[in-house]
Amino acid sequence: MISNKKTRCFQHKKAAIELSMGTIVIVVLAMSMLILGIVLIRTIFTTATNAIGGIDDGVRKSINDLFNSDTDKKMAVYPATSVVTIKQRTDGYGFAFSVRNVGNKEEKFTYSVSVDSQFNIQKKCQSITVRDAEEWLLQDAGEFTLGPGASMEEPQKVLFNIPDGAPPCTIPYKVEIKKSGQAYDYRTVYLKILAR
Repeated sequence: MISNKKTRCFQHKKAAIELSMGTIVIVVLAMSMLILGIVLIRTIFTTATNAIGGIDDGVRKSINDLFNSDTDKKMAVYPATSVVTIKQRTDGYGFAFSVRNVGNKEEKFTYSVSVDSQFNIQKKCQSITVRDAEEWLLQDAGEFTLGPGASMEEPQKVLFNIPDGAPPCTIPYKVEIKKSGQAYDYRTVYLKILAR
Protein backbone atom coordinates (compact mmCIF):
# COMPACT_ATOMS: atom_id res chain seq x y z
CA MET A 1 0.00 0.00 0.00
CA ILE A 2 2.78 2.42 0.95
CA SER A 3 4.79 1.46 -2.10
CA ASN A 4 1.67 1.95 -4.23
CA LYS A 5 1.33 5.52 -2.84
CA LYS A 6 5.02 6.13 -3.48
CA THR A 7 4.66 4.89 -7.04
CA ARG A 8 1.67 7.16 -7.66
CA CYS A 9 3.45 10.11 -6.05
CA PHE A 10 6.53 9.43 -8.16
CA GLN A 11 4.38 9.20 -11.31
CA HIS A 12 2.72 12.57 -10.48
CA LYS A 13 6.10 14.21 -9.94
CA LYS A 14 7.41 12.67 -13.16
CA ALA A 15 4.32 13.91 -15.05
CA ALA A 16 4.69 17.38 -13.52
CA ILE A 17 8.36 17.53 -14.55
CA GLU A 18 7.49 16.39 -18.09
CA LEU A 19 4.75 19.03 -18.27
CA SER A 20 7.18 21.72 -17.05
CA MET A 21 9.80 20.67 -19.61
CA GLY A 22 7.18 20.74 -22.39
CA THR A 23 6.09 24.23 -21.32
CA ILE A 24 9.69 25.45 -21.29
CA VAL A 25 10.31 24.06 -24.79
CA ILE A 26 7.15 25.73 -26.11
CA VAL A 27 8.09 29.07 -24.53
CA VAL A 28 11.63 28.90 -25.97
CA LEU A 29 10.31 28.05 -29.45
CA ALA A 30 7.72 30.84 -29.27
CA MET A 31 10.35 33.40 -28.23
CA SER A 32 12.67 32.24 -31.04
CA MET A 33 9.88 32.66 -33.61
CA LEU A 34 9.02 36.10 -32.21
CA ILE A 35 12.64 37.26 -32.43
CA LEU A 36 13.02 35.90 -35.98
CA GLY A 37 9.81 37.67 -37.00
CA ILE A 38 10.98 40.99 -35.56
CA VAL A 39 14.37 40.69 -37.30
CA LEU A 40 12.67 39.87 -40.62
CA ILE A 41 10.27 42.82 -40.38
CA ARG A 42 13.09 45.18 -39.41
CA THR A 43 15.18 43.97 -42.35
CA ILE A 44 12.31 44.48 -44.79
CA PHE A 45 11.61 48.02 -43.61
CA THR A 46 15.30 48.93 -43.38
CA THR A 47 15.83 47.73 -46.94
CA ALA A 48 12.83 49.72 -48.11
CA THR A 49 14.18 53.00 -46.76
CA ASN A 50 17.90 52.63 -47.34
CA ALA A 51 19.96 53.72 -50.28
CA ILE A 52 20.45 51.34 -53.17
CA GLY A 53 23.68 50.32 -54.84
CA GLY A 54 22.15 48.72 -57.89
CA ILE A 55 18.90 47.99 -59.67
CA ASP A 56 17.43 44.59 -58.85
CA ASP A 57 14.05 42.92 -59.41
CA GLY A 58 12.71 44.38 -56.15
CA VAL A 59 13.49 47.95 -57.22
CA ARG A 60 11.97 47.38 -60.69
CA LYS A 61 8.83 45.85 -59.15
CA SER A 62 8.43 48.71 -56.65
CA ILE A 63 8.71 51.32 -59.41
CA ASN A 64 6.28 49.41 -61.65
CA ASP A 65 3.83 49.16 -58.73
CA LEU A 66 4.01 52.95 -58.30
CA PHE A 67 3.18 53.43 -61.99
CA ASN A 68 0.40 50.82 -61.88
CA SER A 69 -1.24 52.47 -58.87
CA ASP A 70 -1.59 55.79 -60.76
CA THR A 71 -1.98 55.65 -64.54
CA ASP A 72 -1.31 59.41 -64.86
CA LYS A 73 1.97 59.24 -62.91
CA LYS A 74 4.86 60.60 -64.95
CA MET A 75 7.71 59.78 -62.56
CA ALA A 76 8.41 57.24 -59.82
CA VAL A 77 11.25 57.29 -57.28
CA TYR A 78 12.69 54.42 -55.22
CA PRO A 79 12.71 54.35 -52.25
CA ALA A 80 9.13 55.62 -52.28
CA THR A 81 9.76 57.63 -49.09
CA SER A 82 12.18 59.79 -51.12
CA VAL A 83 14.61 59.67 -48.20
CA VAL A 84 18.03 58.12 -48.81
CA THR A 85 20.22 57.41 -45.78
CA ILE A 86 23.97 57.09 -46.38
CA LYS A 87 26.90 57.06 -43.95
CA GLN A 88 30.03 59.16 -44.34
CA ARG A 89 32.80 57.53 -46.41
CA THR A 90 30.29 55.57 -48.51
CA ASP A 91 30.57 55.35 -52.29
CA GLY A 92 28.12 54.21 -54.92
CA TYR A 93 24.78 54.30 -53.10
CA GLY A 94 21.73 56.45 -53.81
CA PHE A 95 18.25 56.20 -55.30
CA ALA A 96 16.56 55.23 -58.56
CA PHE A 97 13.87 56.84 -60.66
CA SER A 98 11.90 56.04 -63.76
CA VAL A 99 9.88 58.22 -66.13
CA ARG A 100 6.79 57.41 -68.19
CA ASN A 101 5.79 59.22 -71.37
CA VAL A 102 2.08 59.96 -70.95
CA GLY A 103 1.96 61.60 -74.39
CA ASN A 104 0.89 60.02 -77.68
CA LYS A 105 4.19 60.32 -79.58
CA GLU A 106 7.84 59.49 -79.08
CA GLU A 107 9.68 62.15 -77.08
CA LYS A 108 13.21 62.98 -76.03
CA PHE A 109 13.63 63.49 -72.26
CA THR A 110 16.45 64.94 -70.20
CA TYR A 111 17.00 64.88 -66.46
CA SER A 112 19.15 66.86 -64.05
CA VAL A 113 19.84 66.43 -60.34
CA SER A 114 20.89 69.36 -58.17
CA VAL A 115 20.61 70.67 -54.62
CA ASP A 116 17.21 72.33 -54.17
CA SER A 117 17.76 76.06 -54.71
CA GLN A 118 15.35 76.92 -51.84
CA PHE A 119 17.57 75.10 -49.31
CA ASN A 120 20.08 77.22 -47.38
CA ILE A 121 22.80 74.58 -47.26
CA GLN A 122 25.50 76.68 -45.59
CA LYS A 123 23.21 77.60 -42.71
CA LYS A 124 21.81 74.11 -42.16
CA CYS A 125 24.75 71.84 -43.00
CA GLN A 126 27.84 73.36 -41.36
CA SER A 127 30.26 74.88 -43.80
CA ILE A 128 29.55 72.94 -46.99
CA THR A 129 28.49 74.62 -50.20
CA VAL A 130 26.03 73.71 -52.93
CA ARG A 131 29.02 72.95 -55.12
CA ASP A 132 30.40 70.48 -52.53
CA ALA A 133 27.05 68.68 -52.29
CA GLU A 134 26.64 68.50 -56.06
CA GLU A 135 30.16 67.12 -56.48
CA TRP A 136 29.06 64.09 -54.42
CA LEU A 137 26.82 63.04 -57.34
CA LEU A 138 28.43 60.49 -59.65
CA GLN A 139 26.19 61.60 -62.52
CA ASP A 140 23.93 64.64 -62.37
CA ALA A 141 22.33 64.66 -65.83
CA GLY A 142 21.32 62.44 -68.71
CA GLU A 143 18.89 61.90 -71.56
CA PHE A 144 16.68 59.16 -72.98
CA THR A 145 13.88 58.66 -75.51
CA LEU A 146 10.50 57.10 -74.75
CA GLY A 147 7.72 55.99 -77.05
CA PRO A 148 4.07 56.87 -76.41
CA GLY A 149 2.86 55.43 -73.11
CA ALA A 150 6.25 53.79 -72.47
CA SER A 151 8.35 53.97 -69.32
CA MET A 152 12.08 53.48 -68.93
CA GLU A 153 13.07 49.82 -69.30
CA GLU A 154 15.85 50.23 -66.76
CA PRO A 155 15.37 52.76 -63.93
CA GLN A 156 18.06 55.44 -63.76
CA LYS A 157 20.37 55.28 -60.74
CA VAL A 158 21.51 58.46 -59.00
CA LEU A 159 24.49 57.54 -56.84
CA PHE A 160 26.54 59.51 -54.32
CA ASN A 161 30.11 59.41 -53.05
CA ILE A 162 29.89 60.78 -49.52
CA PRO A 163 33.34 61.88 -48.23
CA ASP A 164 34.64 61.40 -44.71
CA GLY A 165 34.32 65.11 -43.88
CA ALA A 166 30.65 65.43 -44.88
CA PRO A 167 28.63 66.80 -41.94
CA PRO A 168 25.69 64.75 -40.67
CA CYS A 169 22.73 66.57 -42.18
CA THR A 170 19.80 66.19 -44.58
CA ILE A 171 20.06 67.79 -48.04
CA PRO A 172 17.16 68.02 -50.52
CA TYR A 173 18.09 67.23 -54.13
CA LYS A 174 15.70 68.11 -56.92
CA VAL A 175 15.33 65.68 -59.84
CA GLU A 176 13.96 67.66 -62.80
CA ILE A 177 12.64 65.99 -65.95
CA LYS A 178 12.21 67.91 -69.21
CA LYS A 179 10.43 66.75 -72.35
CA SER A 180 11.71 68.31 -75.57
CA GLY A 181 13.23 71.13 -73.49
CA GLN A 182 10.02 71.89 -71.54
CA ALA A 183 9.40 71.13 -67.85
CA TYR A 184 7.72 67.71 -67.52
CA ASP A 185 7.92 66.62 -63.85
CA TYR A 186 10.16 66.76 -60.79
CA ARG A 187 10.67 65.13 -57.40
CA THR A 188 12.62 66.13 -54.33
CA VAL A 189 14.75 63.40 -52.77
CA TYR A 190 16.31 63.92 -49.34
CA LEU A 191 19.86 62.70 -48.76
CA LYS A 192 20.34 62.02 -45.05
CA ILE A 193 24.02 61.76 -44.13
CA LEU A 194 24.88 59.83 -40.98
CA ALA A 195 28.16 59.89 -39.06
CA ARG A 196 30.18 56.72 -39.45
